Amino acid sequence: MGVYTRQQLLDTGVSEGAIAYRTRAGTLTRLLPSIYCTGEPTYRDRCVAATLWQPHAVLSHLAAAWWWNLLEHEPDHVDITVPRTSRTRGPKWLRAYRRSLTESSFVDGLPIVTIEQSIVDVAVSLTRPELEQFFDSALSRAVSWRGVARQCEKSAGMAGITEVRRQLRLCCPRTLSEPERLVARALTAAGYFLEINAEVGPYYADLMDRRARVIVEIDGREFHSAPGVFTNDRVRQNSLQLDGWLVLRYSAAMVLTDLDYVVRQIVDTVRRRRKALT
Repeated sequence: MGVYTRQQLLDTGVSEGAIAYRTRAGTLTRLLPSIYCTGEPTYRDRCVAATLWQPHAVLSHLAAAWWWNLLEHEPDHVDITVPRTSRTRGPKWLRAYRRSLTESSFVDGLPIVTIEQSIVDVAVSLTRPELEQFFDSALSRAVSWRGVARQCEKSAGMAGITEVRRQLRLCCPRTLSEPERLVARALTAAGYFLEINAEVGPYYADLMDRRARVIVEIDGREFHSAPGVFTNDRVRQNSLQLDGWLVLRYSAAMVLTDLDYVVRQIVDTVRRRRKALT
């Protein structure tokens, strides 16, 4: 099993006639000109094939994000970046971008753009909702905000940079669930930058505004179904309220069905308490 160039097959003693016969028989799959795969090609095989076909190519965009483990699902095509002078015309599953790269890396032996560059590249490949989710996840576990910001400076003028900078302004990493992420994003877009997973004494708050002493909690189904969780949460909430915190609670279902109402109530509450506590 593997991906080989025609020359590699010839070097192992496979004749031109045998290559043609095996291709017709289906034991060899021609992926690209002079590039063959034994067996049914996987996404990894197609990535390998692309870099063998274009020796100066590096994996980029969604392909690079997949190799850096930034995507949950493999893309439906392979992206490569090649020098500006390259001439490529591949199949539909291969997309080639022409530009000059000053740095790259290797993952499992394959040439690939840096993880910071892959995040910048993705800005031209995803819809805005997909990109928001991608940024929040990537900056939570894989790369630093400052690293991406520095890459923006290096890549000034490239397509997508304006959107990347917007995402850096509004990103909400470290949220622990999709409802939390949606609320944090909407609040940030409204100009209210609440701390995420913030430490409050012995506890942690989903979202918190220290100035207004407001904590926002987004409860999943387990909050209502697990007796131990319910009891401990009541002890926690009483302790916080006795210490002067206002705790706003919303169910995940409520966030998903009426996000505007949730955000509007949080903003109104935070604004009012900021004034009262000044």
